Amino acid sequence: MARTEEIVKVSRNYQITIPSKIRQKFKITEGELVKVVYDDNENVVKIEPVRELWKGQ
Repeated sequence: MARTEEIVKVSRNYQITIPSKIRQKFKITEGELVKVVYDDNENVVKIEPVRELWKGQ
């Protein structure tokens, strides 16, 4: 399994920017929803696009 890592800065409003390589890989565009999950077992935060909610709208 390939792994991509990038360091990002947290803004004063606690926002982060998803790096362009990752946005392109998952075809994430402005205004889309993403799910943020904290995995206690792995001690990591994961994000994934939430496109299923938009089907049929």
